[in-house]
Amino acid sequence: MQLQKLTHTFAFNPETKLEQLIFNEEQVKPILQNVVDEVLNKQPYDEDQVQQWVDTICDKCMKQMADLQKPYKYVVTCQIMQASGAGLHSSVSCYWNQEEDNLVQYFWPNEKKKDRNNCKMYCIITAVGMFL
Repeated sequence: MQLQKLTHTFAFNPETKLEQLIFNEEQVKPILQNVVDEVLNKQPYDEDQVQQWVDTICDKCMKQMADLQKPYKYVVTCQIMQASGAGLHSSVSCYWNQEEDNLVQYFWPNEKKKDRNNCKMYCIITAVGMFL
């Protein structure tokens, strides 16, 4: 995997309302959902493709969140696993400002996906926004 440096600039405007600066689920979750659907929709599970899918999903989400022009640092994680019936346990721990920092998770396929029972893989994507 190659690391890419994203140019992320934010100019504070005193007239900007605080609500416009918040890292919120209503803006971020559709980004995660659209990117995952675009990359994984109708794909059969292929172990050889998983690393490329994970990299693509993380890169696209990161770029689209940076385009929101909010004063945040972002972290994106993505796990793709074959739907084999095996369990998965995961944990995240952090020390942050509860009023400004936040995280958003998206599970794919979601409950609304019509062919959810036919999917041969699962994806869990987490986006973290930390106020600058």
